[in-house]
Amino acid sequence: MVELRDRISAIEWALRNQEEIDIGGQDTPVRHSLDHQFDRPDPELDAKPYPTPAQEKPNPFESASPVEDKHYDSIAAKFGLGILDEEDFTEYTVYDAFVTNLRICPVHLTDNGRYYYVEHRAFLANVPGVIVRSGIDKKGKCLGAAHIPFQGVNTFGIGDIENSPHTMIWEKMGCPGFWTHMKYEFVHEIPNGQRRTFNWLRTRNNIYDDQGDLVLVEQGREDLILAEYMGKGLLKWKKRGRLRIKAAEIFGDAWELVVLVTWASVTEVCGFSISKWRLG
Repeated sequence: MVELRDRISAIEWALRNQEEIDIGGQDTPVRHSLDHQFDRPDPELDAKPYPTPAQEKPNPFESASPVEDKHYDSIAAKFGLGILDEEDFTEYTVYDAFVTNLRICPVHLTDNGRYYYVEHRAFLANVPGVIVRSGIDKKGKCLGAAHIPFQGVNTFGIGDIENSPHTMIWEKMGCPGFWTHMKYEFVHEIPNGQRRTFNWLRTRNNIYDDQGDLVLVEQGREDLILAEYMGKGLLKWKKRGRLRIKAAEIFGDAWELVVLVTWASVTEVCGFSISKWRLG
């Protein structure tokens, strides 16, 4: 193998005499530069075979669409709660309307689903604190209402309180705990005449939001989520959040309105100082 100093001397001699010389030897390796990517490969070496399909690394961009989480995005999922099946739920987007009022629309605005308008008026005396109307404004027909007085029992009912208040059946609603507002309770009579107790449970308090996340469950069957509300928290502007309601024929035709009226009552109370406004 030719030493490096001998190569340098031979190169200098060739440059002075303008002649070509062979400075390599039989034992000189083919790859001898500092950057091997510019070296000529040894012709005696076999080319690396192409990998088989089993040896190829999968392309992440060609993989199937990611599997959606079974749970709705909520802290409730960490406790075994959350919506597991999406087919039996109707999903709505909750928008800010005038002042404290809310507009509830289907997720896809082109759907021919039901639209609701919620009036929050707990700050007014001698009027229902919550009114749920059909449509997208306060001109719609009254579908349900709730009384949230400063003191006393809170009640809610389904029907038109403006035109036929005598036909409405009022149910009690309240907060069973005095120091905590993580749970709200109401009773609803199902078509077979059985009276069942339901609870709105607060699963998370969003940052800078007066309306935390809520789930609705039946007392004694907390593993089955009947409705869930997800607030936008700090990111809200026009959208307040999303509301999902489970289709449950066993609870009667007015079940969706019961969920809406009770949910609207809980969110109305949450919008005020808890020290002054409390359910029950």
